Amino acid sequence: MKWINYIEDPKVSADITNTIDYPNANKPGRQFVSKDIGQDPDVYLPDSVLSKMTLALPRKPEIARLQNRLWLQLKAGG
Repeated sequence: MKWINYIEDPKVSADITNTIDYPNANKPGRQFVSKDIGQDPDVYLPDSVLSKMTLALPRKPEIARLQNRLWLQLKAGG
């Protein structure tokens, strides 16, 4: 738990973002992210894009089984 609390510290999460150019979900930490990274639309998507996103709903079990079966067939070359 100590590690999670450490990583979720706004300054720590911002430092990680500044080091690896990968966004984090720590909104209070955004103020500590460098301007180059914080304003880069390839790192942090603009609100106009985020507003169009949706979450995938869980699939019915029979659909999930079909999807898994088809994926396994594809991986097996058949």
